[in-house]
Amino acid sequence: MNVLSLFDGISCGQLGLQRAGKRIGKYFASEINPFSIKVTQHHFPHTIQLGDVLGLTERHLAKLPKIDFIMAGSPCQDLSIAKKGCKYLDGEKSKLFFEFIRIRNWIKENNNPDVLFFFENVKTIPDILEIMTGHIEVEPIRLNSVLVSAQRRDRFYWTNIEGVTPPEDRGLKIRDIVYDNNFEVFQDERIEATKIFTKNYVKWDIAGKGHFSQQDRAFYLDGTMGTIPKAYPIYKMNIYLGDDKYRRCHPIEAERLQTLPDNYTEMIESRTTRIGVIGDGFTVDLVAHIFRNIQIDEPDFDFNHDDMELPFHEQFYCHDDNSYFSEQ
Repeated sequence: MNVLSLFDGISCGQLGLQRAGKRIGKYFASEINPFSIKVTQHHFPHTIQLGDVLGLTERHLAKLPKIDFIMAGSPCQDLSIAKKGCKYLDGEKSKLFFEFIRIRNWIKENNNPDVLFFFENVKTIPDILEIMTGHIEVEPIRLNSVLVSAQRRDRFYWTNIEGVTPPEDRGLKIRDIVYDNNFEVFQDERIEATKIFTKNYVKWDIAGKGHFSQQDRAFYLDGTMGTIPKAYPIYKMNIYLGDDKYRRCHPIEAERLQTLPDNYTEMIESRTTRIGVIGDGFTVDLVAHIFRNIQIDEPDFDFNHDDMELPFHEQFYCHDDNSYFSEQ
């Protein structure tokens, strides 16, 4: 099948299709983050990069072959109920949701009326959720990544893929995804003076502000991690080791929280940038669970996750080049 991925990130969706055993013909990706593109092209060199979604005009879309599947997860910064002062769908980034709608509708009307689609975004206020659902024209499914990983990532999924049900809960905890429990261990007497134990984490108030920021908490080894944050992730994913010891989250552990292969993003030198692009992606095993329900008149292949090596095997693809709009 031919795939169009908008806001492709590090191609977690492409990996999810592979993990679901789906054969890909041509894979078109719209992405502007150079670090994300670097990761994608390392693992999937035949990915056809189309650039900024805002640049995908009708003239460009008309040059695409038949598209069987469209997926997207547009920026969510102004949609999340966790952020104060949200502009919701009027936000500079969150209004890119309408680019997905524009392109999806054009494909349905001019390319393939039976195109399958998949869209992910965060929990938002009911009025905005209703508007989004009205444009997408299917009811969302609410799923949490904690069912397949040690990360609590509550998301809505809109899709016309039939037969989607929640995956079985694997019951994973942070302890199950540990790579190095000695990674950047730290202690601070000021933490001990203000430390409070909560259900999901230990929190403290070194600055004496009377509130507890995301960087002032550490998650239990026998618990689950919060959603990988967008801003300053290396300081907001602390792990409590017991007594007066804490540590930072290793990038490989962040990959495991998104059910990515170890070292999937190792080509990015900056740890902040690396964990940032990891958090921008889908949780691979969750979307793979959904994608297994895709019915296209092509045989699936047997994918053995345990035998996977990087870069990924090219026999699953039949691309020829990545210069689709080179004549433009």
